[in-house]
Amino acid sequence: MKTEIILLGHGSRRAEANQGLLVVAEKVSSLLGQPVTPAYMAHDRPSLPEAVAGKINEGASRIVIMPLFLFRGIHVTIDIHEELSELCAQHPNVEIVYTKELGADDSIASLACERIKEAIVE
Repeated sequence: MKTEIILLGHGSRRAEANQGLLVVAEKVSSLLGQPVTPAYMAHDRPSLPEAVAGKINEGASRIVIMPLFLFRGIHVTIDIHEELSELCAQHPNVEIVYTKELGADDSIASLACERIKEAIVE
């Protein structure tokens, strides 16, 4: 079973903000040792449906979608699920797995502390 990974970000009208998702996708790809495709909810491409279609065209039978969102807002709880329902209906032979968002994880708190300490030291 060929598994592909999509890292889903919100997207921004500012191109430099969208570049951040590309960098994170590259870092995750390096850590996992396999390609990770960035996709956007809005303002940039590929969109989630475009990224999923691309992975299916490459022969994926399972696609893991990781939302790079901190908390369970409207996109995470409703919008993405609506898109995924449509994608699952269009591609019933492909397993689409949706992971949890980043959430209130200890690693997020540690990173926040790191950023605060950087500001205090400067």
